[in-house]
Amino acid sequence: MEQNFFFVDGLQADRASKKLMRRHVMKGKNAGKTFHRPSKTNQVVRYHAMDRIARPIGTQFLTFPFPVPMAKIASKAIYDFFTFTINQIYPTQMGFNIEQYKMRWLEIMFLSKPALIQSSNETYLGAGYGCPKSLSCLSQTLDTLAKRLNSSEALSDGTLSIVMALINHEQVAGHYADAEAHVKGMKRIIDLRGGLDNIEDDAVATKICRTDILFTLQQGGQPLFYRNRMAEMRTILLSRGFTLKSNADAKSLQIPQLDKTLQEAFSDLMGVCNLFNRHIDQKPLDVIEFQEILVSVCYRVMGFRTLDEARLIHDIDSAYHIGLLVFLMSTFWNNHQSRLAKPGLIAACIRNALQMADGEFAFWLLMLGGISVPKGDDQEWIVTRLREKASRIGVVTWKDARDCLAKFPWMTVIHDESGQRLWDKVRSVGMELSNGVMAN
Repeated sequence: MEQNFFFVDGLQADRASKKLMRRHVMKGKNAGKTFHRPSKTNQVVRYHAMDRIARPIGTQFLTFPFPVPMAKIASKAIYDFFTFTINQIYPTQMGFNIEQYKMRWLEIMFLSKPALIQSSNETYLGAGYGCPKSLSCLSQTLDTLAKRLNSSEALSDGTLSIVMALINHEQVAGHYADAEAHVKGMKRIIDLRGGLDNIEDDAVATKICRTDILFTLQQGGQPLFYRNRMAEMRTILLSRGFTLKSNADAKSLQIPQLDKTLQEAFSDLMGVCNLFNRHIDQKPLDVIEFQEILVSVCYRVMGFRTLDEARLIHDIDSAYHIGLLVFLMSTFWNNHQSRLAKPGLIAACIRNALQMADGEFAFWLLMLGGISVPKGDDQEWIVTRLREKASRIGVVTWKDARDCLAKFPWMTVIHDESGQRLWDKVRSVGMELSNGVMAN
């Protein structure tokens, strides 16, 4: 084979010369070889699911600008405090992510001391007035609030949060006249800001509505505000592939004489119950969106007829009106409504509603009432009535009870545990009576 030599100036080679050099070098090296194109499938980047790395306890508070240096043990104490309090007040068993709201509430706490008092009262049931330290904190809070009202922060979300904390503090303590004074102040601040629609932070807006609703249910009369974002929530759900679809056997659909407003409210609540009972693992709504639905339904029900009117007017509308409000209270306040409502109010409402209720509807009302009242005389008569009603409609086991309750608004993760405890008590009373009869 004749060898050819090429002499090329590599320092000043043009593009054609460089190409010729590369071709000449590779001729001998690749002679007689066949090259196959690499598989494109093997070149696809493969992703492997990563397990969520648990955040060490208290670390979300390490970046917060505390007024004093924060030790790890103090961070752990704050974490435990917030976790316990939130689990008492909000339905965290529904899987909502509330970490961002913890940081917001922590910031408000260090504006003054009412949020701490509020959390303590909601957690420990209004023991604040029996504690000198709490009274001192309350006095300092009122001083701080007075200073803020005379400053540029008078209409801020922080000031509103302090006022709402004071309202909750007085409500839990049973000082309704003092709570009313703070409610008027809250209303004044919101009016000066142009109304509830001008509150940009949805978390603050829903908190205002919760405060307004609880105060109205305690005191009677019409609520101060109105908020209905059901259309927006339906659009959000639809964009995520969900709908608020009611059961075909929902009891309200079988009562044509029920007012349209109550039928729609009942249907919406059945829809949200079905949504979370079936798709809770997919987290269809966040905690604020969930509360927006409850607020919207609650304001519509309260606008149709006040609680006082429902107790005086003995018709099927009033019975459903009371049942829906008791359900909303149990869902809003995570089965701690007995600690927030006026003593005896829920039991009295259930008694009124039962005058126009029968069958499975009465069974649902009694179950809601039984899990909503504190242990004592009120729960005892409810247990007795439940046993009688269950016998009439053929409910024998907890499964039978669940099948009946599924025809009405019933949130599995919120109501099942307390509902089954109540049912076990009903069954135990029945067994005791049966054993007593046999002994005689």
